[in-house]
Order: sequence, then structure tokens, then C-alpha cells
Amino acid sequence: MPCRNRHKALFLGAALLLGGCMEVPEPLLLNDRLESVSEPCQYPSPAESRPLPARFTLLSWNIYKQQGDWRSELDDWAEDAELLLLQEASGTEELHHWLQERGYRWFQVPAFNWRGAPQGVLTAAPGEALQACGQRVVEPVTRIPKSQLFSHHPLAAEPEPLLVVNLHAINFSLRGRSYQEQLDLISDVIGGYRGPVIVAGDFNRWNTRRDRLLRHWAEREQLQEMTLAEDNRTRFAGYPLDSVFYRGLQLEQARSMTSTASDHGPIKAVFRVLEES
Repeated sequence: MPCRNRHKALFLGAALLLGGCMEVPEPLLLNDRLESVSEPCQYPSPAESRPLPARFTLLSWNIYKQQGDWRSELDDWAEDAELLLLQEASGTEELHHWLQERGYRWFQVPAFNWRGAPQGVLTAAPGEALQACGQRVVEPVTRIPKSQLFSHHPLAAEPEPLLVVNLHAINFSLRGRSYQEQLDLISDVIGGYRGPVIVAGDFNRWNTRRDRLLRHWAEREQLQEMTLAEDNRTRFAGYPLDSVFYRGLQLEQARSMTSTASDHGPIKAVFRVLEES
């Protein structure tokens, strides 16, 4: 998050808390059936699952609570996306209708409710996920929660499901400790997983310490960071805020686009299943 937006976030956090506009809901997971579940995980029926193709496209975007003209941009960028990862998604009827029109099944982890709508990461795919689990982490300074979502998706020509982590990282932490703790929560899930893994979203990497922590964490978890042919990601102090890490897959291409609807440009990446050696 750029400097001016970091200051805005502090003022917004104080305003939300003092004004009583923000509330942390009891449900930890929401889904396209508009069910609210307090348990940390949901296990939908495998009969409703549909494998992702062996070659698939992912779109990851901090959509900035849909405060701009998000529909036209998302219409264009998500046209061929089998996996859609949104951060700062506002669970409005308009967004739900957009997802339904395009046949997406989705889960959302509401970090908090604001203006009557849940706000948090949302992961969507054409078929039902085999499993979805949510977590909240609390900003140590503003006390505003962030959320992250773990979902398992069947993948064609791959015996193990694809594990997808959609995260919005905390923004302010003393000496990076809370930032590292959030990464360690992800490690607890992906550490022993033998199938393919994608970790994507808004990492809020905006200084040298965070960049170092993120790189060391990725190396420990044997994750590769994508390389982009075209890079229009939002940066602060030269560091890109958004990224995609992966293992057990082949990255064919990746690029990021500029956005007028959000303060973050989306990332689009094409992956394929590894060929047997």
C-alpha cells in the first residue's frame, strides 16, 4: 500500500472503529449458496466439483471494495479465467449477480462487515471446491482484521487437488513479527502438502524487511515467485504489493494490467500441470 494510502488506512480504521461502522461477523465462511458457516472449514459434495483443465488461467486482483468502475475491467480480464482470486471484495448483490451470471462457484472469508456488506478475500471457480477453510488475522495497529482463504480444487491430469491460498496480508506490524506470523499460518497448511500449490494476493510488501521475510518464507516452502512479461503492479519503495507464488506447476505466462477502478493492478497468469518425466 503506497504511503498516502497507509495514512488513509489508519484514519479509516479509526473512523470505522469509533463510528461503529465496522463489525466482525461470527461466520467465518460465506459461499455462493449464501450460507454462513462459523466453522473454519467447509467440505462441499464432490458431486458438485468440476476439475480445472490441465492448462488454466488465474486472475488475482485487489478490487478495492468495488469503489470504481470494476465491472467493465473485470468483464474483460476474467473472460477466460478459471480461477478468480479477489482481495478487498465487497460481498454486494451486484458482485454476487456478476459471479452467478458467469457460472462461478465461490467462497468468501469476511474480514469484517462494512456498510452492510462482508469485506474480504473471495475465491471463485467454475466448479465447487472440494474444501474451503478461512482464517482472520488482526492488524496490530488498526485492529482491523484481514482474511485469507484456503481452497482445494480438482485438477485434470493431476492426482492431487490444487491447493489455492488467497490472502490479504496485514499492513502494519512491529518489526515484521505479525507479518511473519501470517506467513507461518500459511506454512501450517501448505508445508506438508504434496500436491500443486498457488499462494496469491495482496502481500503488502512495501519495505526491505517484508521483502526479505517473504523471500525467505518462499524459499523455505519451495515456492517460486512468478516472473511477468508485462509488469504494471502497484509498487511502494520499488516493491510490488501483489504477487503469485507456486510450486508443482508450470508457469506459461504472467502479466499485470493497469486499472482505473482500483489502486491495484490485477495479475493474470496461465499455468499447466507438470509433464511426467
